[in-house]
Amino acid sequence: MGDNNNKGAVDTTSIKVETSSSSDYAVESAQAKDYDTRVLEELGYKQEFTREVSLMVQAGFAFSTMAVLPNWLVNLTATMSAGGPMSLFWGIIVIAPFVSCIALSMAEIFSAYPVNGGVYSWCYLLSSPEWGPIMSWLCGYIFTGGLLSVLMTLAYTMAEYVIAIANVMNVQQTDNQGAIVGLYILFLIIGVGYSYLGIKFSGYLNYFMIYWVGIGTILVVVIMPAMAPTHPSAEWVFTVFENTTGYKNQGITFLLGMLQAGWCLIGYENGAQIAEGTRNASTSGPIGLMIAVGSGIVQALVVSIAVLFSIQDLEELQSETPAGAIAVLFVRATRNTSLTAFFLVILLVTQFGSLCNSFLAVAQLIWSMARDGCIPNHRFWYKLSGKHEAPLRILILVAVICIVVIMPSFASEVYWSAIMSTAVICVNVAYGMPFFCRLVWKRDHVHKGPFNLGRWSVPINFVAVLWVIFFAIILCFPSVSPVEPVTMNWASLMIGAVFIFALTFWFVGGRKTFKGPMQTLGNMATEDDIKANEAS
Repeated sequence: MGDNNNKGAVDTTSIKVETSSSSDYAVESAQAKDYDTRVLEELGYKQEFTREVSLMVQAGFAFSTMAVLPNWLVNLTATMSAGGPMSLFWGIIVIAPFVSCIALSMAEIFSAYPVNGGVYSWCYLLSSPEWGPIMSWLCGYIFTGGLLSVLMTLAYTMAEYVIAIANVMNVQQTDNQGAIVGLYILFLIIGVGYSYLGIKFSGYLNYFMIYWVGIGTILVVVIMPAMAPTHPSAEWVFTVFENTTGYKNQGITFLLGMLQAGWCLIGYENGAQIAEGTRNASTSGPIGLMIAVGSGIVQALVVSIAVLFSIQDLEELQSETPAGAIAVLFVRATRNTSLTAFFLVILLVTQFGSLCNSFLAVAQLIWSMARDGCIPNHRFWYKLSGKHEAPLRILILVAVICIVVIMPSFASEVYWSAIMSTAVICVNVAYGMPFFCRLVWKRDHVHKGPFNLGRWSVPINFVAVLWVIFFAIILCFPSVSPVEPVTMNWASLMIGAVFIFALTFWFVGGRKTFKGPMQTLGNMATEDDIKANEAS
């Protein structure tokens, strides 16, 4: 890609989004396709994906990737220890405005720069020519680390849901790490297979997930409290603060309890990873993102209230594993093992939709980095396979990495909790990096797309950056006190390892070969091109 100032010259503000009758649909679609292609070419890239993603699919992709319904319950036991009912409900109230600031800032940038790679590409476009390459490089590797951690968490929790279903339906209980890892690997393989079908089939899945999640959420939040034999008081639900973490400071305890809300409300950016396959991406991308975030916040509030009014024995829940606690919650509330298994299947299928979307998102991100020469042997990875236009080689690579990295979980349960914290922190840090670049280098000169925040843009960006920094620090705190090796939060170590790897890799080779996202309107940049860029 050439000079940043030239790349900021895409005049998307002159495009008017008009409604049309069904008779004008073909003409409108052709105009949108031409516009999308032109915007992408202005950003330096050729059109390589078929534009077949609609606004509904964009919103569904982001919403089902967030998977609030199953993920709101994943860390239930830890949340109830770090604040209890107050953390579960009020945590989402506290976090929602800040997540909305991040989403609004992201939607604005998405509208201006609708290109695969998302935050990775945006860091370059919003930085100075000197700092753009390294900021893009660091963001790309941090975001990749975060998405890989997210993918691992999704596959692992799916395996735990299967074990929970088996335990609910059978007298003989299973608690075997080997079985969980085996299922984990199976789900990764299935995820590779479905993601290989490409963006078109991802659209089919997300159409289905919109209805599945909507109906499933209604069933859970209506039936579970309705069947519960007893209900806690409203005073307990909204005002009682439980603290079994060992921390004497109640404020720190409450902040630790917000990990649950932070884990649920990520993933909405992933729609940007399919921007180049989206129709009218400058408009439908940011609108879909905001629809997903708004729906996710409302869903989280509804689910949390239903759960809190259905709890029968808090101490029993706190003594269980995450998946076991969810099963116990359903069993005690409904007093029906078959209905409990059905609810767990709803969560399992919802998590599968998130898994497939996350697979596609991380594969598209790595493909974008390969396209720009940001990863080793980039020519080998920069390849779309078959008629489905899917990066099969990268999908296989991602699955192999996830399988290798999960193996230390056989030795320590703490390792697994660190992966979840790493996912939340890395993803949130990557979200904040484009806003930081914009505030430092292009505060008053950022290009505006059809969706923009006007005079509120800089203040909202500033709030988003402050929240990302604050939340990242909080999430590195150990979950209990006093701290021992078995209770230590090793997320900071894992995040530090990702950062050190990316920075070392940059100084060893990246700074010599990577000059930022490159044009692909002709052939991909050759080694001679790279040397010429270095010489200049």
